[in-house]
Amino acid sequence: MRIFTALLWFAFAGSAWAQTDCNCTYTITKTGMYDGKSLKIAPGSTVCIKAGAYTYLRLNNFVGTPDKPIRFINCGGLVDVNYPTGSSTGIAFQGCRYFQITGTGDSRYEYGIRISKTGTNISGLNITNKSSDCEVDHVEVSNTGFAGIMIKTDPTCDVTTQRANFTMYNVKVHHNYVHDTKGEGLYIGNSFWNEGMGRTCSGKNVKVLPHNIIGLEIAYNRTENTGCEGIQYACAPESQVHHNTVYNSGIDPFDAYQDNGVQIGGGVSGRFYNNTIRQSKGIGLIVVGHLGPNYIYNNIITDSGDNGVFVDERANSLANVDIVLANNTINRAKGEGIKLYNETQNTYILNTAITGVGSNKYISTLNTKVRYTAQNNFTAAGGSDAGYVDAGADDYHTTSTSLLINRGQDLKRYGIVVDLEDVDRPKGGTYDIGVYENVAESNSGARKSVAARAELSETVVVRAFPSPCVDQLTVRLSNEEAITELSIVDGAGRTLTQHQPLAPAAEVTLPVNQLSSGVYLIRIGTGIRQYVGRFLKQ
Repeated sequence: MRIFTALLWFAFAGSAWAQTDCNCTYTITKTGMYDGKSLKIAPGSTVCIKAGAYTYLRLNNFVGTPDKPIRFINCGGLVDVNYPTGSSTGIAFQGCRYFQITGTGDSRYEYGIRISKTGTNISGLNITNKSSDCEVDHVEVSNTGFAGIMIKTDPTCDVTTQRANFTMYNVKVHHNYVHDTKGEGLYIGNSFWNEGMGRTCSGKNVKVLPHNIIGLEIAYNRTENTGCEGIQYACAPESQVHHNTVYNSGIDPFDAYQDNGVQIGGGVSGRFYNNTIRQSKGIGLIVVGHLGPNYIYNNIITDSGDNGVFVDERANSLANVDIVLANNTINRAKGEGIKLYNETQNTYILNTAITGVGSNKYISTLNTKVRYTAQNNFTAAGGSDAGYVDAGADDYHTTSTSLLINRGQDLKRYGIVVDLEDVDRPKGGTYDIGVYENVAESNSGARKSVAARAELSETVVVRAFPSPCVDQLTVRLSNEEAITELSIVDGAGRTLTQHQPLAPAAEVTLPVNQLSSGVYLIRIGTGIRQYVGRFLKQ
């Protein structure tokens, strides 16, 4: 089972195109700036980037449609962008919408588009200036002066860039390789969701709020040797971040406390699962600011220079929302295993294995105001006590005599029904502790290879109608799955209404006349899966 992203994504082209016949609508052959509006590039077009060397590419105003995105693809071999002394981003998209950049144009290359070097303080791939609805895949980025891939529009005095007036939708970043960056590997969403950014507008010092990203999925990416965090994301209600590998992060941070593995920033709710974080110079996983609920599970976090997991809160975090840390494996953290500074959320630590941490402090809190529940966890001074196959080699599968087997609790209520390798939970009647369910050698076929499971979330559409609606809203799922519960969430992440049908139903109608005009998220539960859609209230 996977967690399903219920926003309409573009179709992912997993198979490589022919190496020479790329079905090009238009072909880029040299460094420079290209304007989709001036070139009259229509929705559904394929813009080929001819194989060869470039210093930079600036791509402006390419606008497709939801069902006909514009596709940028390498054609005839490897595209290499290298501009070590320049002040321009390697590849930059500005004012673009409904588009995909993919390095799948030649089967000889896993990453057919490569950004191999940029100048000081310059990122590799930027998607900015109110761009939206984009997909980035099979791109390699390295040796950048700042972030590898950066996706956001920072708010300015121009009100059209601010949260109340601009939302970025449907950002999908998958199967990319980012390494040897000065800043973050993936930097998606503004860092100042909670308090806003200071600006001087009409002679006055003001705080302006950055936009949200609705429909963010970050999956199957690798980051290595990053100066700051391997992945940092924020401003993303109901996001899905999964099956990523972050290795050797925070090796040369440009600022204090930016030496962590992954940072989940302000304005985030959703799921962070099935990720591996190894050798972060600071904290393995840091969570700051909450829209909630946040479900963090099936993650390996090992060899952290500070705490394995640190949960804090910032101004404007929502109180009384759930943070669930479940079925994670934390090993060899120089600081505490899990450290909690958040006083106003409800934190649950469940089915988690914590071994080999500094001073044997497995779970610690700032003070007695921190509310948390810890159940069915395993703690020990060393990984060998847990019964791992080989903790020294980071193999956290369990032996047949492991103390983690069948010691967990059922977590179907949180939609957790598989392990790190997408094996169904539970095996043997009861959930195991940690990231893996124990599978007997005779049933080793239950485990899938990395290649076989490297898939994106299945597209299941939440159909909410009429939209715009006035008095009532009807909701159903495109796969006709029965709905057991649903909630309406505003743009700030607050749950406004909760509805539970008398019996599971394929279609649910609920009143919305009490809502003011605007765009809302709708969160749907089906017992073991969760989906997210949106609707417009008139």
